[in-house]
Amino acid sequence: MRHLVRSAALDRLGWILDGLDGQQDWGSDADDMLAPEFTAIVPARRVVELTRQRSATHAPVAVIGIDITGDTARARIRHHDGSTDVVSCTVEPGPPHRITETWLTAFVPAGLTPRLPMDFADYALPDYAPDHPRTRSGAGARLVVFSGVPGTGKSTLADAAGRELGIPVFAVDWLLGSLTPFGGRHLDGAWEIGSELLTTLALRQLTLGQSAILDYPTEEPATRERWRSLAQRAGADFKVVVCACADPVVHRARVEGRERGIPGWHDAGNWANVEHRLAGFPSWTDEVLTIDTSQPHESSLAAVLSYLGG
Repeated sequence: MRHLVRSAALDRLGWILDGLDGQQDWGSDADDMLAPEFTAIVPARRVVELTRQRSATHAPVAVIGIDITGDTARARIRHHDGSTDVVSCTVEPGPPHRITETWLTAFVPAGLTPRLPMDFADYALPDYAPDHPRTRSGAGARLVVFSGVPGTGKSTLADAAGRELGIPVFAVDWLLGSLTPFGGRHLDGAWEIGSELLTTLALRQLTLGQSAILDYPTEEPATRERWRSLAQRAGADFKVVVCACADPVVHRARVEGRERGIPGWHDAGNWANVEHRLAGFPSWTDEVLTIDTSQPHESSLAAVLSYLGG
């Protein structure tokens, strides 16, 4: 079994975590651990006192993630109440690698505006352009969702409809692919992140009185309700196109053979996963347009444009 790559920053971070964990007699070596430039600002004894005080609320420390970048190491720690903090530690580039800076912050910093709600009924829409007649209402705007499991052709239809109607298309695969260089493929809840990004983009468009097309499987009823409430709050029409492929042979060939070239994302998919998702795909309760994409693309697009009033 391979051992974890060690670094001076990680070792010093471990020392700080031991203090937050409330280990007895911790801090007796603080003078050796902290660089003079650090202790000139915060004396070693004060660092020990603050760390021991924090251990009262942080112990026991549950480390849920580690990141090392050069001379800096970071750990995400989870508390008994479910909240998360980030502990960072920067060390001298050369021996003895004493700590030059360390800080603890909440995973979600205080002072930020609240995240977007699941229900927009009472949400105060941002007023980006008060002099624009369409800013206060989305009259004439549309929030269009193209829904369906992978390989049903929803992206192809969404892109074609967007081109014909002059409406921007926001596709979750492109958004998630852009996060891959930053570890996006390993993030917990990646699809939830994608949904949140789409919701934010849709809110921005509708607030400006402009339409948006969202390309997303939209399997979760909660997401469907959320986007419906957003459209209603903005005074926009809510339209849903559900894409399905009635020919399983064609569907499987699309899943396993597609080449889309999305940066940071995969092309071919897993047919077994698609079958599983298809079996559990919940029906929409809205009035929707269902398209069998095994039929010619031209007729499918014509039906979509007619439904959207294009």
